[in-house]
Amino acid sequence: MQLNDLKQVWAAHSTALERSLVINEHLLREMLLRRVRSDFLPFLIGRTVEVALGIATIVAAMAVLTDHVTDPRYIIVAGGLAAVAACVTGLCAHALLRTVRLDYAAPVATLQRTVEGIRLADYRAFKWTLLLGIVAWLPIALILFEAVTGVHALARVSLPWLAANVVFGVACLGLGQALSRRFIERTDLAPWARRLVESLSGRAVKSAARRLAELSRFERGEEDDTLGKR
Repeated sequence: MQLNDLKQVWAAHSTALERSLVINEHLLREMLLRRVRSDFLPFLIGRTVEVALGIATIVAAMAVLTDHVTDPRYIIVAGGLAAVAACVTGLCAHALLRTVRLDYAAPVATLQRTVEGIRLADYRAFKWTLLLGIVAWLPIALILFEAVTGVHALARVSLPWLAANVVFGVACLGLGQALSRRFIERTDLAPWARRLVESLSGRAVKSAARRLAELSRFERGEEDDTLGKR
């Protein structure tokens, strides 16, 4: 075989090898992105259930309110509960929509930023559910009990006791919001704050972020033993 023939064979072999590498990289990307989609499935189900529960709470509060439209106590409590439920439901719906609209064809860096945005949106939904729940736990219990049984539970509760619970909840809300803005809702998170947000985001978001980090390292040409094991 002549030297020119060897060069042609080598060039053809190099072209085939490069094509094979491109195909393998594409297949690996598709495999990891399919796993990211499957990781987000429980998250989507959970947020959908939360939105449905929020809507049910709003409907129940408004049903009780329409039966007592002339009672200031019901206007404040049932109307406030509907507003709280609408706020929390909106936050859950925002996290849900961001996940549904996730563009898996986008560059990995863009996907990672989007997942971090979903993580933060999910944290905010949890934060406001917790803080507003401290404010409204008693009205929620009373209104839902009345919606189910028809018993006028709110009318039998001492107004000073109800007001004291709400004032305590508002104080906790203000403190919790201040601490969250000071230590957590910022770009330069401390290690403990990042661990907290990651733990609250759930297994689905953590797993998706880990797979995208693996794909990012692979695309940069970095060695990753864990990727090889998968």
